[in-house]
Amino acid sequence: MRQTCLRWIVSAVTLILSCAGNAAAQSLLRLDKASRVQAGPPVNFGTTHESFYSIGVSEFDPTTTAQTYSNIGLVGESALRYSTGGRQGFYASAHLPDGAVVTSLTFHLCDSNILGNHWHAGMTICDAVDGLCALAGEVIESTSNIITPCKAYNQDLSALDLVVNNQTQRMLFVAIPGENDETNALAGAVVGYKLQVSPAPPTATFGDVPTNHPFFQFIEALAKAGITGGCGGGDYCPDNPVTRGQMAVFLAKALGLQFP
Repeated sequence: MRQTCLRWIVSAVTLILSCAGNAAAQSLLRLDKASRVQAGPPVNFGTTHESFYSIGVSEFDPTTTAQTYSNIGLVGESALRYSTGGRQGFYASAHLPDGAVVTSLTFHLCDSNILGNHWHAGMTICDAVDGLCALAGEVIESTSNIITPCKAYNQDLSALDLVVNNQTQRMLFVAIPGENDETNALAGAVVGYKLQVSPAPPTATFGDVPTNHPFFQFIEALAKAGITGGCGGGDYCPDNPVTRGQMAVFLAKALGLQFP
């Protein structure tokens, strides 16, 4: 099952298994609540606001049939998943909008193992056709803490300039436990992203907005999105004033507004 997709995972597991000792199960003494940040307003437009896509623990599937697992699902307490055998790990997908730039990655991991067996987690970008994957960013390694085992492990990915392309690529979020018991428990992951304006095309749509025009990229984005058709005669009339009626057309098309 998707063996080519998981080549780097198998290598990582081999490395972990070669370094890890045979340990007896260590009980997780306490599952502290992870730190919280106040959520912002729902945003599906604009290029400055960072939005977040949350991947729940129930969305993480075993990477192979050799991986078995159990859940901690106490009402009002915790919702966690941990390995009970195989130590091959778990993976999940995120569904981000085309053209968005991935900015950050956070894994919520619980680690109370006293024998040095920790989580290794990260994000891979996989080719949509052949399934070949490559690691994006760095591998996240958890640290052990018996008193407060649960922690948010953050990674800044903004420097990668990683643009979402749902036609040619897939994103997989992988977490490999260091131990087959509840001392390595997974709570989920969060990926951050920002929307962006489409890159400027090589040729101009409107005769009065050439490729060297300062607003070329943004006018082309409006045209390609079907928000504007210009002012007629193959021109855009970039210096003309906008009426309230024209503004209504721009906003309604851009936001996809509908009657209730």
